Amino acid sequence: MATPALQAANPPRLPHFRTAEVTIVSLLWLILSVCGGIYLPPRTGWFVIALLMVVYCLFLGRWISARPLGILVNERNLMSLSRFQMMSWTVLLLSAFFEVALKRLHVLSSNSAALPINISMDWRLWALMGISATSLVGSPLILSSKTNQEPQPKTVDKAAAALNEPVVDIQRNSQGTLYSNPRIADASLIDMFQGDEIGNTAYVDVSKVQMFYFTIVAVLAYAYALYSAMNDIYPARGFAMPTPSDALVALLGISHAAYLTSKTTQHS
Repeated sequence: MATPALQAANPPRLPHFRTAEVTIVSLLWLILSVCGGIYLPPRTGWFVIALLMVVYCLFLGRWISARPLGILVNERNLMSLSRFQMMSWTVLLLSAFFEVALKRLHVLSSNSAALPINISMDWRLWALMGISATSLVGSPLILSSKTNQEPQPKTVDKAAAALNEPVVDIQRNSQGTLYSNPRIADASLIDMFQGDEIGNTAYVDVSKVQMFYFTIVAVLAYAYALYSAMNDIYPARGFAMPTPSDALVALLGISHAAYLTSKTTQHS
């Protein structure tokens, strides 16, 4: 029987069948994405690549967290709104960039005067990604200060009554004043709209609802702009990704500011 030190030095590996599945699915995803991006019309190829990215993310969640939506689960075993937003923008922008790059390389590579991979992105687009990354990284940093605080007993009792959970379970699973689930399997999509602390986890967090709505509207609006721009992706001088408006960047910036500010407030 292996000693704990030996087990730590040699962590358990994935079963052979799981390793084979990861390899096969990864290769299949790459082949289908490249073939779809090259041989399908630009808009159709973009849709196929985006769909394949979503499917691959579902496989990652199942491989690592034993559930398809595991990629959205944070360290407290809760579905994270900032993770959802980051993945939404990642899939939308990378799938479009990948499709345009594949198509331009396939069509314009024989034209010596063309610049196939000259695909420009305005600073406002980088700002959108930066805003999402700030929320993803900033949320744990802000909440980390609450892991060393103790919730008031009355607050725990109130949360236990509202959630219909035993007080001892909430106390055992919590991280300071932050509410946590005991297992990844307990994570739910409703977590994205609940408060982070024991004191407000049974209530709707309006800042999260606002950010969710703003994210959906912004992603759909920019997806339509991308769809329209793919009507012509072959100019020899290069292709420019659609530029988000200043109003859209400001809207998301204000939403994320309210989202992060709400996390600094004490609720327990």
